[in-house]
Amino acid sequence: MGSRRVRIAVVIVALAVLGFAGNRIRLANRALAEERSSEQAFTDLVWAVPLALADLRSAQQAYVADGQDREYWTAQADAHLEAVLRSIDDLKQGADPGTLAELDEAVAVVADIRELDADARGLIGSDQPLQASDEIFTRGLDLFARATEHVQTAWQAERAARADAMSAARSTQTSMSWLVAGVFFLSLLALAPLTRSEDSAEADEYDAAEAAALSMLPPNRPASDEHDRPPADGGEAKDDDGAPTAEPAVPDLGATAALCTDFSNLTDQKQIPALLARTATLMNASGLVVWVHDETARALQPALEHGYPAGTLGRLGSIPRTADNPTAAAFASRRIQVVASDESDAGALAAPLMAADRCIGVLSAELRDGWESSDAVQATASIVAAQLAPLLPADAAAEPVPDADAEENRDEEAAEPPAAASSGTER
Repeated sequence: MGSRRVRIAVVIVALAVLGFAGNRIRLANRALAEERSSEQAFTDLVWAVPLALADLRSAQQAYVADGQDREYWTAQADAHLEAVLRSIDDLKQGADPGTLAELDEAVAVVADIRELDADARGLIGSDQPLQASDEIFTRGLDLFARATEHVQTAWQAERAARADAMSAARSTQTSMSWLVAGVFFLSLLALAPLTRSEDSAEADEYDAAEAAALSMLPPNRPASDEHDRPPADGGEAKDDDGAPTAEPAVPDLGATAALCTDFSNLTDQKQIPALLARTATLMNASGLVVWVHDETARALQPALEHGYPAGTLGRLGSIPRTADNPTAAAFASRRIQVVASDESDAGALAAPLMAADRCIGVLSAELRDGWESSDAVQATASIVAAQLAPLLPADAAAEPVPDADAEENRDEEAAEPPAAASSGTER
């Protein structure tokens, strides 16, 4: 009789431990999901800061340049400055406490940029444009680099904090799994059949008591739920088919900042191919083509390429700006166009090259490993396009691009099929 009571007690204790462990594993899984979501949200937001900084720097350089509309560009500089501060505020909303110090430093540098902007405008107002230009192109370069560096450091600190939190959650999963395994093993030992001599009535009574105790087991034990178990390797999350969950494609933020700086400091057109090669490496692209709008031909002409055999530009031909393909669509809509990869073809994207309120061309890229679907990669393409546009020939922006409906009516009778496919974005 005493042995039956012990067994019942073992079953009750095992159930309690299993319930406790299952709940802890469930909470750890929830914490892992929340940390991954927070890290991804922070990563998506952090790309808005260097993009806004690049726009601000371009606007400042424009209003100190000869022949530019200074009222327009100073208004643009004010708008981009506010966009930088809003982006940093958005980052601070969901940031880990250890990340806030770097973001505060970034805000302080942006305040210095605002002061620099005010000084430059004062010099312009007092008829000293050369001194204003010197402030923007020397002191401004250092301030923009420092602001980008603080944002990058904050991003790294945020990722480290999230990694520590996820490591703690995985450790909890592992310890609870060991606890479940230990309780299961001890329960097997305690409930193992014992050699005893009892009459049939006692045996029937024992069987009935044990059946009653076992009937208390819940239909779905927490530890038996395959979605609540920790990964078999103790750390890597897996999907329902058992395959490792792919990490999102995120280009290196420091390399992006350095590339933007080198675009801004470009003094020789012969340096552009080297910068395109770095762009391809940054975006995991197998090939890049820069298309420039020819107003006379009303078509996009290939101007620069990287990653293709010699003579590719001559074989590509032009693309009518009303053609039905992603490159022409990016030019007409002034928005990034994405072509998803499939089993036979690589992915691609096309980013418009904007100069003031005009689209002067398109940057098209063939991307490996499905990177075209990443928001961070698309943001990188926009940043590079913003830096590349001012370097294209001035006559490319001679006239604004007309609305798509008007263009379609004007070219209805004279439209011709596209002469060649753009690299990877024609399908």
